[in-house]
Amino acid sequence: MENMTLQIGRIIRANTISDAWYRGINMIWNQGHEVTDERGSKIKEYLNLMIVVKDPYTDRIPADISWNEERLEEYAKQLITGENVQDFEYTYGQRLRNWDEKIDQIAYVIDKLKHNPTTRRATAVTWVPTVDTVVDEVPCMIIDDFKIRGGMVNLTTLFRSHDFAGAYPANLYGLSRLLEYVAAEVGVKPGMITTISASAHIYEHDWDMIEEIL
Repeated sequence: MENMTLQIGRIIRANTISDAWYRGINMIWNQGHEVTDERGSKIKEYLNLMIVVKDPYTDRIPADISWNEERLEEYAKQLITGENVQDFEYTYGQRLRNWDEKIDQIAYVIDKLKHNPTTRRATAVTWVPTVDTVVDEVPCMIIDDFKIRGGMVNLTTLFRSHDFAGAYPANLYGLSRLLEYVAAEVGVKPGMITTISASAHIYEHDWDMIEEIL
């Protein structure tokens, strides 16, 4: 009977990153289902939540998050450059700039967009099957796809798993900086960001905070 009431799939069209975050956590909180994940953590989860952010460059930092601008800028820098100064097991930037220690996918994306403005192949992935099928810490952000349409380069990002309370604003801040970087290198304007979260969720340890915010 539970499967009959399970809602899968929703599109939110947001104006800014802050707008996207507040509407996203509201959706998960009010229409998500409680699940205990494989690590034993209890979450509220909504499957296949798509959010289109029309203007990811203003009102980027929601008032109710713990991240400040300096920390967000450091996160964005790691994403763009691939630096790993804190020696994490992996970073998204490493996977994008040095995938499997073989290819700089962001350089590939920029080159592809420069030479083929209507390309559908300007895609970067973070998942490395030879690594991620045998380790515990694996990427949540899986695909970043760039397309020039309407005179702007737009970004669509797929998350297999998305911690909305703790990570969504930082993810989007970093992605907005990455999109600005790619757009500047290609010589076009940065456009919209769309996130597709296969599992959009809020961890139990954030429930009190989210309930207070909403």
